[in-house]
Amino acid sequence: MLTSKNKVIIYAQNSFSGENAKTGVGFIKYGSSETVGIVDRKLAGKKAHEIISFLPPVPIYDSIESAIKARPDADTLLIGIAPPGGKFPVEWLPDIKFAIKSKLNIVNGLHDFLSDIEEINTLALKEKIFIWDARKIDHKFPTASAKLLDYPIEVILTVGTDAAIGKMTVALELTKTAKSRDLNAKFIATGQTGMMISGSGIPIDAIIGDFMAGAIEQEIVKASTEGYKMAFVEGQGSILHPAWSGVTLALFHGSLPHKLILCHKAGRQYLKNTKIKINSLSQFIKVYEAVALPVRSAKVVGICLNTVDLNEIETMNAIKIVEDETGLPACDPVKYSGEKLLNACLKQL
Repeated sequence: MLTSKNKVIIYAQNSFSGENAKTGVGFIKYGSSETVGIVDRKLAGKKAHEIISFLPPVPIYDSIESAIKARPDADTLLIGIAPPGGKFPVEWLPDIKFAIKSKLNIVNGLHDFLSDIEEINTLALKEKIFIWDARKIDHKFPTASAKLLDYPIEVILTVGTDAAIGKMTVALELTKTAKSRDLNAKFIATGQTGMMISGSGIPIDAIIGDFMAGAIEQEIVKASTEGYKMAFVEGQGSILHPAWSGVTLALFHGSLPHKLILCHKAGRQYLKNTKIKINSLSQFIKVYEAVALPVRSAKVVGICLNTVDLNEIETMNAIKIVEDETGLPACDPVKYSGEKLLNACLKQL
């Protein structure tokens, strides 16, 4: 696990400006460790805020070697991409070996585990560094049984029209805003990036199907027994996406949410990597509310709108359109704050 003492280099070779770099982007913004550099030769010489406006001015280097020379205090290399399928690019392995020989710990959130590669693992042992494969788990999870009905914790789940549009981000922003109001709230990570940021949670897409819902149920039970009164659960995928609807539904039924925040990226017309059209947000609201278990009727109470590609006027217009369509409060909590959506979560249904 990472702490505030670690100094992290994000490795996203030729990838940092794309959507697949969400792990690196999320960690830079929310991670407890300081990010001291990014590796992406295509963007070398620039700084993170020049590529993604809400990030701090972290310098970008052409190689791990260049990053280490500039920041010899760095002690960790974090793989900053999350591509569909989670495969580790084999062409990156020489750089990983170089990083290990340079005494950098390795944090990897992909489905391919670096610690299972004998040469890499042997080298890590020799150099006395750690490899954290965030999706590597022991699979000792129960099946779900709706036991959360017996625990006094308010559960808010973020859901989406599509993948990689801000479900983790809004859950983190809502948790931060709730804590600023002295509310006893916990962020529940369900993916590798959230786990790297928070230091706890589960990688839902690495868990055997029968146990996915039980795994998230167990996490929220644990949060309740620790005394937390609110849980903001990081959603995954989309209920209408053929690739990721399985994890979406498992999280939904396992977490037994009281309320939902629907996330959408402004301007997106089709589900990622498909020809399936996003007809309306109202369509998604109806589906999400319809699949709630009969023991607890979850309602969408607000819309998180990802407006990263829009200017101020375009953002306000997009928010108004969404609010007019759904009749629900909408906001981009990264550009503004989590206050508006938290207020929606706190209102009694």
